[in-house]
Amino acid sequence: MKRPLSRLICLILCILLTCGCLFTTSFAANDDITLTAVNDSFLPLSSSTMPVRRGGAQYVPYSVFSGTLGISGSYNSSDQVLTLSNGETSLRFDLSRGTVYDQNMNSYTTPAYWINSTIYVPVKLVCGKFNLTYSNIPAAAPILRICNSSASLSDSSFVSSSTNTIRSMLDAYNGQSSGSSGSSRPSGSDSDSIPTPIDPTTGQPTDTPVMKPSAVYLAYVGAPGKNTEAILDALDAAGMKAAFFVPADGTTLDEDLLRQIVGRGHTVGFTLLSSALTMPEKLRVANDTLFHATGTVSHLVCISDGSEHLSATQQQELLDSGYRLWDASLDSRDHSYGPAAAAQTVTTALSQTTAPVVIRMGQYTATARTTELVCAYLSTYSIPVQTITFTRSPVNNIT
Repeated sequence: MKRPLSRLICLILCILLTCGCLFTTSFAANDDITLTAVNDSFLPLSSSTMPVRRGGAQYVPYSVFSGTLGISGSYNSSDQVLTLSNGETSLRFDLSRGTVYDQNMNSYTTPAYWINSTIYVPVKLVCGKFNLTYSNIPAAAPILRICNSSASLSDSSFVSSSTNTIRSMLDAYNGQSSGSSGSSRPSGSDSDSIPTPIDPTTGQPTDTPVMKPSAVYLAYVGAPGKNTEAILDALDAAGMKAAFFVPADGTTLDEDLLRQIVGRGHTVGFTLLSSALTMPEKLRVANDTLFHATGTVSHLVCISDGSEHLSATQQQELLDSGYRLWDASLDSRDHSYGPAAAAQTVTTALSQTTAPVVIRMGQYTATARTTELVCAYLSTYSIPVQTITFTRSPVNNIT
């Protein structure tokens, strides 16, 4: 009796394990899928509606809010500004600057992003400003539900009445995904493709830039640190040179990294705030450190908050001391964006100007990959890249 019983137990365990594996596989297949519902209806399940997360915040295409939720959305492609409004309340997303303001000029910290050629906006901010509710509902696949006063069902009733609909949507989506070479899931900040230029008229990607800057200068600001070598490697791989503006405010500088920067053919300059006192003296001390490390000195200065904030006396004092003032004209926002979003910020701006552009990047985790993408774009579209040096006419905001 013991042997048949043991066989029966083994058989039951095998069945349970098999069912468990099937359940796990089914769950995993839907783990990366989020359904979107507005009031009592689902939106089509595709990359044009599926939410993503960026910096811990949940985002959806701005079109999710237009229509039945009573919000109008308009995008000014020339200014790269998206405005959401219901007549009384508005949110103005400036994609080129990464800023957000409401109708009372209150600012917010969750900007809009271009993701897969679609503008995504933060769910929490938009719902809060326009008196909407949102909830993340656990189901066969997570559901983001956004509602106004027209919703008639509670979350639990909505899910229980939609079981067949949810299953049909998931089956159709998984079948489509398994039959293609890749998922239609939005790529977000991890995309490895070269960002494409954006047509300022349509706001859509184009095969070639609408315009090209006459020259591009790559400028990295901040003290050299743990990400600097990776940035240098990215520049070496692209065959491009850059300027590294390091603090002249008494910050301790890594002399080994300074030697690497100079040794690999890049330029070193200094950064100061416009409020700094005794600028020539601070620059002299910083040059002592640079000379001790590399045998070189620099007369290039980037005022962190813009040279236009210098007084006439400060400007003259620096010019009389032999310094050249450079300003960044385009911030990549690599301090807050992922590599793809930072690179898209840069390439979109580059495709809409013929003026020389100084691209500002930091030395952050995202910067090396951002550099690769930006350099690939510059090479692909044959945009001239020049190095900031003392002999070049500076680009600055001094009038």
